[in-house]
Amino acid sequence: MSKHEIKIPKMGQSTVEVDLINWLVEEGQRVAAGAILAEIESEKATVEIESDVAGTVSEIRVRAGDTTEVGATICVIDTD
Repeated sequence: MSKHEIKIPKMGQSTVEVDLINWLVEEGQRVAAGAILAEIESEKATVEIESDVAGTVSEIRVRAGDTTEVGATICVIDTD
């Protein structure tokens, strides 16, 4: 089993921080590749964060309502 970090993607030249609006998964939940994990919002857009791997959400590092930097790890998925 390996750990895969889900990070905030680059959303534009001037965007350095985003707000994590809502989690759609919880720790311990199994997810498929392509599953929507969370919703984030910048000054210009609301974006859904998808998992690019299948596995189990082992750690959520940013809480809903928090502001975080582009590139920050928001959760960790243990892959099968």
